[in-house]
Amino acid sequence: MKQKNKKKLLPFFALMLLIGACTREGSFDAVNGGAQAMLTAPKGKIGQATASGIGLLTDKAFQQGFNVLHPGSGALQGTLQYPDGVTAPKWNLAQWYSSSSIYGAAPVALGSGSYRFANADKAVTIGPASSTDRNLVFAINGQNEFGNSYRTASQPFPHLLADQRIADPDGWLGTATPFLGGLDSMVFNIDALLQYHARNQKTGYDPSIHALQYSCSFLIQNLRAGNPGYGKSMYFLVMLFDDRYALPGLAINEDIFSGRLIYDVGIAPFTGTGLIQGQWKNIHGNLLPYIKQALTEAWNRGYLLESQNYNDYKLSLFTMGFECTGLNIGTMQTKNLDLVAF
Repeated sequence: MKQKNKKKLLPFFALMLLIGACTREGSFDAVNGGAQAMLTAPKGKIGQATASGIGLLTDKAFQQGFNVLHPGSGALQGTLQYPDGVTAPKWNLAQWYSSSSIYGAAPVALGSGSYRFANADKAVTIGPASSTDRNLVFAINGQNEFGNSYRTASQPFPHLLADQRIADPDGWLGTATPFLGGLDSMVFNIDALLQYHARNQKTGYDPSIHALQYSCSFLIQNLRAGNPGYGKSMYFLVMLFDDRYALPGLAINEDIFSGRLIYDVGIAPFTGTGLIQGQWKNIHGNLLPYIKQALTEAWNRGYLLESQNYNDYKLSLFTMGFECTGLNIGTMQTKNLDLVAF
């Protein structure tokens, strides 16, 4: 999530696994106020998704590759793209605190039609829409990253993240990004396949600080020009995978570095079972009621008090990928990513 001009966003990831902070609520339905019934787009609008919805993501199949950011400085190193004339990337690839950069890795053609870029610490697989393993495969190797020795709670940890800025002032959709207050729904879809996971647990393992997570993160930001809270934000998460929990559910915490609220619904609102290695899982639903609940929770806890109006907030940044604080090795494939506002 961190970029050259967005360094203030990084500490969110530093909190996610340095925790007591990842404690998850046991009963999501008791907290969500009945929003479970609002998981799909309003009746009468589902069939109009293409015609009337506003797509908030571009290059959803990662056809144009990535701008690769340096693991330490965040400086743009160059692009990671498969051959054959793809255009300028719409996504950044962040690899914070990794022991190495994947920039410069040679693309290896796969039988599926995709291309794999890899080093000892991580791998990224992308390719044309005709590929059988589309759209994106991320892999991370915590054993190599940490030299097979567990980190302490104060040590940084590697990330492998795709991020795309959406709204103004510098997002691809710009001012056309709608304010939350004017929406009926925000329909999110992703198919995820946990291809492989190994915890590699040994003496010294501490589940409060050693884990592997794969999340979809949405930055909810006040973008009402002239508002006293302009620019202030919070994080809303859909945690696809956390190796410590069979079914990730609700977790509400503060990013102790940036002071932002993190409101993570997990995937419990959308499915009764978590990801199982080797099996595809579809996550689909209307995020808008949960995002509004997140903002309300923020206001109730004293955050973002400059504006308590949904009409001042937009979804300004989307990020997804791995955070690894343990000796875990994991591979996740995703496809059919979509985010449409109605």
